[in-house]
Amino acid sequence: MNFSLSGNLFKGIGIASIGALILSPDVLFMRWSEMDVWSMLTWRGIQMGIILIIFSSCFKVFRINFKNILSPIGFSIICCQIISSFFFTYGIAETSASLILFTLATSPIFASIFSTLILGEKTSRATWITACFALIGVGVSVANGDDVLNAPGGSVLVGTLCGIGAAASLGLSLVLLRHKPNIPAMTVTGISALGNGIIGLLIVSPHLLFEGDIIAISLSGLIILPISFACLTFATRYTQAHNIGLLMLLETALGPFWVWLGTNETPNIFMIFGGVVVISSLAYYILFDQIKITFPKKIDN
Repeated sequence: MNFSLSGNLFKGIGIASIGALILSPDVLFMRWSEMDVWSMLTWRGIQMGIILIIFSSCFKVFRINFKNILSPIGFSIICCQIISSFFFTYGIAETSASLILFTLATSPIFASIFSTLILGEKTSRATWITACFALIGVGVSVANGDDVLNAPGGSVLVGTLCGIGAAASLGLSLVLLRHKPNIPAMTVTGISALGNGIIGLLIVSPHLLFEGDIIAISLSGLIILPISFACLTFATRYTQAHNIGLLMLLETALGPFWVWLGTNETPNIFMIFGGVVVISSLAYYILFDQIKITFPKKIDN
């Protein structure tokens, strides 16, 4: 058995994998907070934004490149990340975590399309095949999205549209970060998060802001989100955006499991099957297209 993986690709996949794994229990803490959409957006955004901005200011390279954020591409990245975070938060509050996470799994498809249109990067056949299987898995999950035990009673259609909106804007932001690697990814993500928090603060009812579990939402905003998104955005320097999107499917697979353990929000068998299809296609892609595992041919004596 042989393995082939370039140094930069190894860094990109490794950093993105760490980010996705740390991000996976995020939805559980959102559920535990029992907050409304705007309260969650406020707490998560302001806390994550402050942490990332302070941390990035400690590095000279981020301070030097800060001026690059003040460009059309930098502004576009901020807008994409704000839109993605809003759609994701609203979708989680509207319907089941499994549905939103499985729908978010379409981000590699959008990343591949945007990579082709913006960067002119060639998307491999394996990427498209993986994306197709991921879509099949998502389709199975969405088609059975109403039958989820202990999930919010909102609209499955609205939740699905939110998931797709989050996936598209996330895919575009990753491509733009790869297109302009001199834009400090950690700083721009912090600014985007802070923008989300300010928007939420302007809209939320004051009496609702402190209702719910502040500790749970703060664990997400101060620890989970800053570390995970710092890893995911930094990984764009070493690998293509659709690879990062595919690795984020780890959250798609693990997120519903954490929510089930912590809240007993139970997806039906069809949604579980859809998740298995998604994660299996991801595993095949990483092992045989990116790491390139090969088996030696049998030599006849």
